[in-house]
Amino acid sequence: MSDQIQETQQVEVQQTEAPQTEAPAPKKDNWFLKLWRNKNKRNVFMLACCLVLILLATMVGSLVQTAGWSAKVEDLRNETNKGTIMLTPVDDGEEAVEKPYTVSGSVTSGILYTPKKASAEHPAPAVVFTHGLYNNREMQLQNAIEMVRRGYVVLVIDRGQHGHNYTEDSYMTYGKPMVDAAKYLYNLPYVAKDKIAVSGHSMGGMATTSALTMDGRVTGKRTDANFKAGNNMGIISAGLVQANNPTDNKNIGENVVAVGVVKASSDEFFFSSNLKEETYVPVNKDSVTELNYTNYYLKVKDEYVKQTSEDKFRPNKQYYNLTKTGNSTYYLQSSQAVTFTGRNPAELEDWTTVNGGIYVNGALVAEPNGKKLASVERKGEAIGAVGNSLRVVYEARETHPMNHFSVKTAANVIDFFYNAFGVTEGYRYMAPTNQTWWLKEAFALLGFLGLFGMLFPVLDLLLGTRLFASVKGEVSEAPLLLKKPRKHVTYWLSGILTAWFGAYSLQHAGEWSTLTGFSKLFQASEGYIYANVGTIAFWGICCAAFALVVSGVIWAINRCINVFVYGDDFASYDEHPFDGFKIRSWQNVLKTPLLALLLVGIFYGVVQLLWSWTVVDFRIWTFDIRVFDTVKIVSMLKYVPLFFVFYMISAAMSQNFRVKDLPEWATIAINVFFNVIGIIILLWNQNSYFINTGALIDGANKLFFIACYPIIPCVAIATVVARRMYTRTGNAWLAGLVNALIMTFIACANTSVSGAVSWFYGA
Repeated sequence: MSDQIQETQQVEVQQTEAPQTEAPAPKKDNWFLKLWRNKNKRNVFMLACCLVLILLATMVGSLVQTAGWSAKVEDLRNETNKGTIMLTPVDDGEEAVEKPYTVSGSVTSGILYTPKKASAEHPAPAVVFTHGLYNNREMQLQNAIEMVRRGYVVLVIDRGQHGHNYTEDSYMTYGKPMVDAAKYLYNLPYVAKDKIAVSGHSMGGMATTSALTMDGRVTGKRTDANFKAGNNMGIISAGLVQANNPTDNKNIGENVVAVGVVKASSDEFFFSSNLKEETYVPVNKDSVTELNYTNYYLKVKDEYVKQTSEDKFRPNKQYYNLTKTGNSTYYLQSSQAVTFTGRNPAELEDWTTVNGGIYVNGALVAEPNGKKLASVERKGEAIGAVGNSLRVVYEARETHPMNHFSVKTAANVIDFFYNAFGVTEGYRYMAPTNQTWWLKEAFALLGFLGLFGMLFPVLDLLLGTRLFASVKGEVSEAPLLLKKPRKHVTYWLSGILTAWFGAYSLQHAGEWSTLTGFSKLFQASEGYIYANVGTIAFWGICCAAFALVVSGVIWAINRCINVFVYGDDFASYDEHPFDGFKIRSWQNVLKTPLLALLLVGIFYGVVQLLWSWTVVDFRIWTFDIRVFDTVKIVSMLKYVPLFFVFYMISAAMSQNFRVKDLPEWATIAINVFFNVIGIIILLWNQNSYFINTGALIDGANKLFFIACYPIIPCVAIATVVARRMYTRTGNAWLAGLVNALIMTFIACANTSVSGAVSWFYGA
């Protein structure tokens, strides 16, 4: 017994004498985790990251549009200059004597790109670019950037009532701003006076043909009176019409070297054509009705069958017309193309015009070799043309608005000027497909991320101040998961209905706006009216009203079911769809708008600062965050309440479209998807069908649909902004105001204006 006690004591001694193992020291946080846990430091860090993205996008944009900083970029406003040209008037009864005439150049609103190599000793060719209806000067940067890289002096201008140009625009004087801009270039000492061209898209294409007519030295117009008035001076040496019908050759001056046309295979507005033989031409779907379908044909296998009253009207089928009148798809087989290229249709068996082929005096002298344009084999050497004789038609498989966002079209523009003027002195030949403009737009995506991303750290910093602390709020907890299948039905049904109604209402927004009298709010007599913005705002209000109704109905149905199924516990499953509209205090009624104004002011302050420094905008095709004159703010603000209805209700309703335990990023992605997918499908279907068939599904809305492209990024971005701001404030008011202000300014700054200018701004 004593032995057992002794052994036990020895074991206890050994246990007490055993070395003690120390607990591992806690792992120290690295610098990033320490920074992340400090809210203020984290916000400053996130803000710095956003600013880096913005600066990177700006620097790349500047690098691209200055051809590696080898060119100077200037924002011109109301600039004028004067010079002299020696001309010989030909007046009946007077001896022809060469005399000096004043060349008065002017630019109301333009961006001038000047290669640093251009000098009085080595003058460079130059070109004036202008835009189409509802666009602005920046929409021609694709072409400007590529021509600057090739040594051209480039001037892109705003047309009247567009961009920063507030002068009236008239069909009678369409060409005058381009002629005045060409004269401005003529007076610059570093511009080659015999190599000045003009080019414009759509409405700007019409201006191009008008400028060629106004400026051309044609028989009977080379008079002393015309020269003194600044007309028919022969300043312009070449013209390239983009997405519009070219002018009659007889109205083009003898001083012009070359005239070309760049067109889409499926142009919504121009290039109607006369064909040699009757052809089955597809008819726009919305133009065929049950009252007139017997005038057309249906394609059955490989045959076209004339419809009779015994046949059933099929609205979803493509109908055809047997005719000699074709649409834009048939332009290269038309008499119009033959005549433009200097040939006589009556003398030809085949009316085919070679796409990209160079015609001089009606003879085909060069043409593309496969995918290589005509200038490639000659390495950009100019084609010698005598007087007004070089003609070319380029066609790309695109639609009308795609011409100014297209590598193919940009290559055609480059090819034209190589054929007309050759390689600029001091520059090497660069293939037309060697392009960099798209890099600027690709990096603009980083700019978008930075600009909208910086709103959140700035907001967090402001919410940390005493002034705005009361605006900060908590998000209500998501409801418990409903049981299948009701969980899926209620969750996905609202998303599907939202997507469907967004597309359906977009097709009918114009007629609904007129039917309800809403369009009368924006009459031209009431001052600056921004084209299409009112209709898009009305569409947003329709979508917002629909979302309220759908959310209310689904909530009411679920509430009734929950009361029946869960009894007293029904409140745990209630979705509370209207919580986003709650206002916690009257002080926030004042503080929330003030906070929104601060955020928007900082947002556009950064945009304005970088523009004044680098003349770089943030653009991807038609979606552009660009500067605007402060004088426009008054007229822009009248649209804000209308957009606020949409963005406020959208922000409030999107908070309901969430499920407990679903990651926030997934919830945001699902919200974005349903908010834009209907519009994407609608516009994609319209354009792909048109390109593939040559007929439009909805020809009545063809112009309005073009104006709707920016809706997709606007709604997608606003959805993300709304979700993230809601998590910080616990309501949708701030997000609704911020989105309404920013998206209204974007919409108004990127379209044309109309109405009595003096109503807001004085005569």
